[in-house]
Amino acid sequence: MSLGSGLYRSAGLVGLWTLVSRLSGMLQQRVLVHFLGQGLASDLFFVAYRLPNLLRRFAAEGTMTAAFLPTISEVEAAEGEDGARDMVARFLGTLGLLLLLLCILAMVGMGLIMGVQMLGRIAPGAPLGEQFGALGQVLAGTRPAPEGLARTVLLGRIMFPYLALVSLTAGLSAVLNLKGRFGLPASVSTFFNVTVMAVVLGGVLLGPPGWREPMQATVLCALAVLAGGLVQLGLLWPSFRSLGNRISWGFHFGNAGVKRILRRMVPGLLGTGIHPINVVVSTAIASQLPAGAQTVLYQSNLMGELVLGLFSASLATVSLPAMSRLADEGDLEGLRGSLASALRATALMAIPASVGLAVLARPILALIFQSGRYGEAAVAWTAATLPYQALGLLFVATSRISVQALYALKDYRGPALAALLGFGLNLPLSWILMHRLGTSGIALANSLASIAGLAFVAWRLHRRLGQLPLGSVGRGWGAFSLGAACMGALAWGLGLGVDVFTFHGPGGTALRLLPLIAVSGGFYFLLLRMVRVPEAGALWAALAGKLRAIFRRPSGGG
Repeated sequence: MSLGSGLYRSAGLVGLWTLVSRLSGMLQQRVLVHFLGQGLASDLFFVAYRLPNLLRRFAAEGTMTAAFLPTISEVEAAEGEDGARDMVARFLGTLGLLLLLLCILAMVGMGLIMGVQMLGRIAPGAPLGEQFGALGQVLAGTRPAPEGLARTVLLGRIMFPYLALVSLTAGLSAVLNLKGRFGLPASVSTFFNVTVMAVVLGGVLLGPPGWREPMQATVLCALAVLAGGLVQLGLLWPSFRSLGNRISWGFHFGNAGVKRILRRMVPGLLGTGIHPINVVVSTAIASQLPAGAQTVLYQSNLMGELVLGLFSASLATVSLPAMSRLADEGDLEGLRGSLASALRATALMAIPASVGLAVLARPILALIFQSGRYGEAAVAWTAATLPYQALGLLFVATSRISVQALYALKDYRGPALAALLGFGLNLPLSWILMHRLGTSGIALANSLASIAGLAFVAWRLHRRLGQLPLGSVGRGWGAFSLGAACMGALAWGLGLGVDVFTFHGPGGTALRLLPLIAVSGGFYFLLLRMVRVPEAGALWAALAGKLRAIFRRPSGGG
């Protein structure tokens, strides 16, 4: 058994909205860097934004959803829909209050949190132990604070409540997904991006002239993030309520369903808890680099998330319920088939996208970001870092799908241990490679750590499934890699021919780059079609069917 057509349609719907979300996210980033540029102001904003943004990543990676969805199904089967609704209300009420307490504690301790991330600016060039000592003196008031620390603390306090908003949004999305409503939850990120752009542009155009200055604009951008979180939650609330659901505020630790969810979440929370620590320490390591490094790392990571979100995150979202049903039925053969289909499908897109990002990094980044204060030097720096980030995308995408299979098998400890392994490798690798390659070294360390994490997840899955579909997935990886290599060579040659690596303004670059991407992508799928790769044939059949339906559709004339 493999992923059914209905699941592919759901993945396609989520993928379409994710594409719109990622494209609007690129536009949102263009607006932000247009006003913030690449330097101290942009570094301060992205350092402060990184922490509240982590819980969005946590929700997307499915830790809460993986514990929440199976429990809702179990309670609904045992107690009916009313029992399931009551459990949902109590869990979300408990989660909301826990997050409120977390936000309060974080806002009180924001000086310490941001100080750790800015160690390199507190005592530049000093050994790590002396930098922590200097941070203690800054917090005690016996040493002057480095430039920008107070502003970063302010930005962090403004944006940290986004954690609670996005977590509740993820909870509402999980309930809607369980009822087969994938479109609206997948669309809220687009509305977040639109809200951020509207607040920033509105503030710059209608506010005082000082708001156009980078440091002042950081506060406006922070307020825009908070507004976007409110809009996301508000959009899902009517649909959530239409299903008869509500939120019962309070600490309902005595409820059996709530206890079951929290017990299942603990291993995943430990795993995802490693990620914030990893990011904080990685940010502290990157603070040793010149101003602008934080922005470069954030933008290169954002481009990687664009690739991951287009298809692998969509498949991860819709594959968990299907694989959970197969696991509950004891159909391990069916689970292996579904896993193989999902892994091949995500590799089909992730491999050529990674090659494309590496080969065409400079023109892609110039088209998206080169504007206002984000100039040619900033694009060149980011373009030098992006290929190292792209190296790990296939392994991150594969790990996300594989982790969903572990969750379906009720193995919540494996992903946590994989995260711990990645953390243990990433930090020393980042420290070593940063001194040799700068931001490229940190990106390379992230990619290498992702390979180690995937290897552990695969070993864990092998123990649970008896065997892995290595032959099917390996053959797919080989065919996709060969096709992507040919595609990359074509893109490089054609790119030189049309001078795409020189910035010709947004219009001139788009006229060269977009047709080049279309031709290269078409060439890749044509190669796969010629060697009879099943996924390429399925995509071709689906596209041909859509085109036939369009051209055969009768006109509406009377």
